[in-house]
Amino acid sequence: MNNCIFPQHDLPVSRCVGRKTAAMLLVAGSALLSGSPAGALTPPQPYVLAADGVTRLTLEQAGILKPDGRKWAIVLGKALFWDQAVGSDGQGCASCHFVGGADLRTVNTFSPGFLKLPQEDTKFGAIKNFDGEPLPGALVGRTKSGGYPIDSAYELKPGDFPIYSLTDYKNRNSPIEIATDDAVSSQGSFDSTFFRVRRFGFLRDRCSQASGDIFHAGKFAARQVEPRNTPTIVNAAFNLFNFWDGRANRQFNGVGVFGLRDIAGDPKKRLIVPDASGNPSLGHLKVNNASLASQAVGPPLSEKEMSCEGRTFADVGRKTLLRRPLALQKVHSQDSVFGVPNALGVNLRHASGRGLKEEYRYHELIKKAFDGKYWNLNGRFVITDAGTLQRAPLLGYTQMELNFSMYWGIAIMLYEQTLVSDQSRFDTWFASCNPLVTNPLGNTSQAVPIANPVVTCRNLPAEPNAPEHGGFTAQEALGFGLFNNGGVGIRNLGNPACNGCHVGPAVFSEAQFQEGQNFVPVERSRIDLASPAPEFAGNCTLPNAITPDVPVCGGVHDRGFFNIGTRPTSFDPGNGGTDPYGNSLSVSRMFLAEQAGQAVVDPSGIGNRCATPTLIEAGGTPQFPGCPSGGPLDKSKELELVDGTFKTPTIRNVGLTPPYFHFGGYSNLRDVVRFYARGGSRRDKSLISGSYTGDTSGTGPLGKSTFPVAPPTFGINVDFFIRDIKSTDEQIDAIVAFMLTLTDRRVQCDSAPFDHPSLFVASAPRKTDVNKDGRADDNFFEMPEVGASGYDAGSGFCVPNKGDLFAPGMQARSGGPRVPLD
Repeated sequence: MNNCIFPQHDLPVSRCVGRKTAAMLLVAGSALLSGSPAGALTPPQPYVLAADGVTRLTLEQAGILKPDGRKWAIVLGKALFWDQAVGSDGQGCASCHFVGGADLRTVNTFSPGFLKLPQEDTKFGAIKNFDGEPLPGALVGRTKSGGYPIDSAYELKPGDFPIYSLTDYKNRNSPIEIATDDAVSSQGSFDSTFFRVRRFGFLRDRCSQASGDIFHAGKFAARQVEPRNTPTIVNAAFNLFNFWDGRANRQFNGVGVFGLRDIAGDPKKRLIVPDASGNPSLGHLKVNNASLASQAVGPPLSEKEMSCEGRTFADVGRKTLLRRPLALQKVHSQDSVFGVPNALGVNLRHASGRGLKEEYRYHELIKKAFDGKYWNLNGRFVITDAGTLQRAPLLGYTQMELNFSMYWGIAIMLYEQTLVSDQSRFDTWFASCNPLVTNPLGNTSQAVPIANPVVTCRNLPAEPNAPEHGGFTAQEALGFGLFNNGGVGIRNLGNPACNGCHVGPAVFSEAQFQEGQNFVPVERSRIDLASPAPEFAGNCTLPNAITPDVPVCGGVHDRGFFNIGTRPTSFDPGNGGTDPYGNSLSVSRMFLAEQAGQAVVDPSGIGNRCATPTLIEAGGTPQFPGCPSGGPLDKSKELELVDGTFKTPTIRNVGLTPPYFHFGGYSNLRDVVRFYARGGSRRDKSLISGSYTGDTSGTGPLGKSTFPVAPPTFGINVDFFIRDIKSTDEQIDAIVAFMLTLTDRRVQCDSAPFDHPSLFVASAPRKTDVNKDGRADDNFFEMPEVGASGYDAGSGFCVPNKGDLFAPGMQARSGGPRVPLD
C-alpha cells in the first residue's frame, strides 16, 4: 500500500494517478481495463490442463466432480466449513471467520513471537531488545496500557494499541514507545497430542493432557492463539496465493498446502486412485487457480488452529464421514444452501432444526459430488513412509478416509468462491459517476488506459456530509480522490497512492485478479539509493532524466506482497520464510533460480525475463541485467525485496474486520491511515549508539542475509512508496470515510450468500475446570443461525461499519453488548 495524501484538498475529485501503468494493471484486477463496472466480480476458476497442455478443463470435465456435482460440492463445503465437530476440540473453520469473514474477539487473542528469528519468543508483552539492540525504558512483559497479557483471560483495551508504537504517531523517526513480537489473532485448539478420533457423537478427539505452559487461564490450560491475525475469507477467492505469507499454493495437489512442493518433498502425500486396470494406486491432483483449496487443508491439521498435534486427514475422515453434518448446530429454515429455496430445490435441513437430514451424511454428500474413482475402491490401506501403497485390513484406512483432504479442499474452495462481495455503496456511486480513462501524465489525447479514473461527477455539495451520487458525501468523494491520487511526487516518479497496492475499483488488492485476466506473480520494483553499496551496482541505473539526482535500483518480490515497515522483519519473515522442505515460499526467489539455469520444484511460470509484460514495474525501474538479449542471470547479485513481505489484503469490508495488518497490531482504521501518512514505523535503529544504523526491515546486503543482521549494514526491503507525506487530520478522516463505503450490507448482516448455521463462539476462558480434564472451561456464546435475508438491523448482530475494534456492538457475536444499526 502507498500513502494516500492530497496536497490541495480543495480540488474536486481529481485525476487518479497511482504508480501502476496500464500493462501492470491488466494483471492487478482492475475492472476498468475491460470496460466492466466496479462490482459483478468474477473469481478465477479452478481448472486442470488437458493432455495438450493448453485446454483448460473444468473440475467436471477433468473427472474430479460428477457432471452435476458442483452444487452438491458447495453443500459439502459449507457444511464442513461451519461444522465444529470436525476439529479435535470443537473448532471449525468458522470458529475464526465468523464476523465479516474474520474475527473481532478481544479475550485470549494474544500470541507470542512464535515466528521471530533466529528463534521463537514464547513470552508475552513488550521486549527489551530486538536484533541485538536494547530498547531504553521498555515495559518488558507488559502491554502499552501496562497490562500483563500472560493470562489467557486478559482482555485487550484500546490503550494496548498499536501494540508496536512510537512516541509520536506523526513522526516515524521518533523513539519506539513499545516493541513487541506478539500478534493479536484467533484462539484455536488446546496444546495436546493426538491419540485417536472418537466417532458416533463425540465432539472431542482422544488427545493427551493439554499443556498450559504458554496459554493458560489461571492454573488451567487455555486454547492456543495463532501467530498471525485472521484475514477475511470474503473475496479470498481472488487471491492467487492465500495465507498472509502466500504459502497456500496456487496449484492444489489434493493432499496438502504446498502444491508440487509437497509432491516432491513427501512421498506419503498422495491420494488413492485406480490405475488403468482399476487397481488401487497412488496419485495426486494438479488443479490450478486453486489456492483456496490449498489453504483449506491447512487448519484442520494445525496444532494451534483445529487439531491436536499429530492428527492426519485420514483421521479427520474417519471421524467425519458417518456423521450427520452440523448435527449440534442450528440451521435456519431459509438457509440459502441447506434450506428452502436453494439451488438444488431440495430441503436438506433436519426436522429438528439442527444439522442436515440423515440421508445427507458426509459420506453421501461426497458420493453425490465427486467422481466414483475417488471413493469406490474396496479395502483398507496405508501409505508407507517410502511412498508405497499397502493393504492393511485391520489397521488401515478406506479410500474415502485417505482421500478426505481432496474432498475437503475442493468443496470448501467451491463454497468460498460464492462468498463474493461486490455490492457496496462505493459500487453504486462509482457506477453513477461515468469514470473516464486517462494516462498517468494527464494527457487525455494519448490513449493509454489505466485503472485510475477521471471522475466526472464533479459537482460536490458544499455541505460536508450532504449526499452525492449514489449516497456518497463530499467527504467520501474527497477520500476517493485521496486514495487514488497521492500528494507530492517522489523524485518525479509519480505519487504514492493507496491504490498502488490496493488496486481499484474492483478487487482492491494487487495480490488479486479476476477470471480472464493474466497474472504475472513476480514483479521487479524500484528502489532509490542515494549512495548504493558496491553489491547493488549491477541493479542500478546511472542518474538519468527520470531521476537526475539519484540512481534507481531494481529488486524482485512476489506481486502483491510488500514490506511496509510495520515492525522489524526479524519478528516475522512472511513471504521470506520457507516451506517444510526448505524451499523459499517466495515465487520470485524460484524465478531467480530458474533464470540462473537452476531446477526448481515449483516453477514460477515465467519464461523470458526480458520479454514478459508487467514483470518490470513502470516508472523507471531498470531492466534485469542481460536484457534485452537475455541469457542466464547471476542471481547472487539481484536484490531480493522478499523478507518481511506480506500479501496485500483487499480493503472491501475493511470497516468490519479490525484489528489490522498481519499481526493485528492496529485496532482502528484511523491509526492505520496515520501509519501510512507518516511513512511507516521507525527505520533508523540508532536508539543508543550511532553504530546502529539502517532500516528495521532487518535484512542484510541484497536482502539475502539471515537474522539478526550485524550493524551497520541493513537491507532496504521497505517498499519504495512508504514515505512521510505529512497529511492533515481532514485528509485522514476523508480516506477513512471512503474506505467505509466499501462495506457490503450483505456481509455486514450475513444475508445470502453469507448466511450460516449457528456457531458456538468461545469467548473469555474461565479460570475453572469443572469437568476435571485439566483444561480451562470454555465460555461459549451461541451465535444465532441466520437465513438468506440476513440478520435484522435491530437484532444487534449486524456488524457496525466503524473500522474500530472497540466500537460499541463489535463484540456482539461473541456475547458482547448488541447495538442496532442506525
